[in-house]
Amino acid sequence: MKRILVVDSDEQVASILSIKLKQAGFEAATAGNSADALRILPEFRPDIIVSEMILPKMSGIDFMKRVKMNPETMHIPFVFLSSSRDVENKILALDMGAAAVLAKPLFISDLLEKLKEILGEYELKNSSASEENTPEGDISDISVLNILSILLENNSSGEVEFSASSDKHGVIFCDCGNVVRAETNDGENKDGMEDLYKILSWSDGTFSVNYGDIDVERNIFIPQKKIIEKSVEWFREYSSILRSLPPVDTMLFLDFAKFVENLNKLPDDIDPVIKNIGESGTKISDIIDSCGGDRLRTAAYLKQLFELSVISAENVNSFYKAESPQWLVSCGKAAEVEENLPEEKTEIVENTEKPEEPGESGESGSVAAPVEESAGEPKKSAWDELAEQSSRRGKSGKIALFVLLLAIAAAIIIFIYYRGLI
Repeated sequence: MKRILVVDSDEQVASILSIKLKQAGFEAATAGNSADALRILPEFRPDIIVSEMILPKMSGIDFMKRVKMNPETMHIPFVFLSSSRDVENKILALDMGAAAVLAKPLFISDLLEKLKEILGEYELKNSSASEENTPEGDISDISVLNILSILLENNSSGEVEFSASSDKHGVIFCDCGNVVRAETNDGENKDGMEDLYKILSWSDGTFSVNYGDIDVERNIFIPQKKIIEKSVEWFREYSSILRSLPPVDTMLFLDFAKFVENLNKLPDDIDPVIKNIGESGTKISDIIDSCGGDRLRTAAYLKQLFELSVISAENVNSFYKAESPQWLVSCGKAAEVEENLPEEKTEIVENTEKPEEPGESGESGSVAAPVEESAGEPKKSAWDELAEQSSRRGKSGKIALFVLLLAIAAAIIIFIYYRGLI
């Protein structure tokens, strides 16, 4: 006799389905939610599961993920009943391995006919092919954290292989549900938690589970529940930072002027992040991958740089221009000083070259003005004043040094004199 597990939060619907199935020659059991269904599974061992898609505590799709990830129950076919018009969830359920998705309300005769058809297909499949023991799927459908939780719930041993975009590969090894090692193809694989966090950050790609005994060198020594807690906390913070940035495939550019302007606000160890931003722009995902180490810290640095406008999705192409010193600004604009300085020097030379004799001109007034101008002190530029100040400071320093040397010499002479007397 074939056994069927009915999972539905509506007790009346579940009861009616159970009665009809028993009348049709099936053995039936019911559960009001996914958690109760998972407890019933090991003892009841159903041949097929009929489940509502919307369930309390855990959705029908999440319930199916746990069943399909368990090597002892992964072969059980799923039939979903749904009163929702959400097409995406129905497509997702079929992609995840559901045998059928039937719309409510439905006739019992149609359900019984579908169940017999599916059971016949699965019997034929199991008799003609060896039993598969490698659940696989997309990371976008079932997250890495979800996979680790399921392995812990099922107390499973084996290895989970991950393949992400850009030729990134990783493996997580589990022993009786506990993660004992994590490694990636682009890491040193010494710190297992570091590689585990790296795999957690992958949002696309595929996975496959190979169940069996493992014999590997541990690089993770934290209890599994603590690993789950730390991973959840890390992933939540990492996802929050990424949400504040553009999509990870966005090209970022460095604004050097803004970088210099905000240099005192940036941490000392931000250099690797800056160096990995090329002149032609670099993707956010590539920056995080290239920096290695703590991906969470790298993402936090990118967020800080983005908020300060040091990096942006637009190529600003600005250059840093140092400001004029304050002492030069106080004397006048640097450009004006540089332009006027040569003219002043030329004018002074011309006026002092050949002074006219007072008797050579008949009008004394016309001669007096240039004589007075040449006799007086010329107007000093900012550069001349600065030079005089430096000269005065230099002379004062030399005098002080000379006095100090005289004092030292006198002290030495006095010391020698009195020592001779003694």
